[in-house]
Amino acid sequence: MRSRRKALLLLALLVLLVNLPLAHSTWTRSRVERSGTDVTATVTDTREVTSDDATGYLVEFRLPTDIDPEQTLWTARIDAPTHELAVETGQLDVRVLPDQPSAYVVEGQVSGRIGLWITLVADLFLLMIGFLLLRFRGRSAPSLELVATEDLVRCKPGSTLERIDGLTYVVEGEVLEISDDLVVLDLGDRHVRVHLDGHANPAGHQQPVRATGRMVG
Repeated sequence: MRSRRKALLLLALLVLLVNLPLAHSTWTRSRVERSGTDVTATVTDTREVTSDDATGYLVEFRLPTDIDPEQTLWTARIDAPTHELAVETGQLDVRVLPDQPSAYVVEGQVSGRIGLWITLVADLFLLMIGFLLLRFRGRSAPSLELVATEDLVRCKPGSTLERIDGLTYVVEGEVLEISDDLVVLDLGDRHVRVHLDGHANPAGHQQPVRATGRMVG
């Protein structure tokens, strides 16, 4: 149980990391379109670029000094008509957040789709992993049956299945189920049903415990 939760939490973190760039880009563009200021930028250079996801022109420009006092050189991919106008006039229409020069949208800007496709493929792959984790939980190994020969004791978190002698084993795991004379321990890759046989169990649900006893199945 514990290991499966950790795997699902890790999977959720990966989903967040995969989608964060696209989400941030979409959020920034929305802010610019909603709260941005229209300015005229100065074109410093242009060149044709070709890639698998889009063909266009790369333009380099500087924003007005009142928007960007540091006069950073920004870039954007633009379409052919916008490129022709930029070459002819040396200017470019840009919508930008006044307090964040790095957040801008250029008139005639061309957005490639390769980033979107990569994100979608990665999401599909992670979704399949999540489905398999949920679909086959607890089925990687059959359950075992242990008859306790002494009282169970609390232990540190983790899982252990160790043979002491003959059919005597020590098992450590997280309590998954509790009944009057039965405790089910989750070892991550399998469950162990511990029959108390009159012995005490000090652990509650989802608490780690050690059981020593005779393996019967």
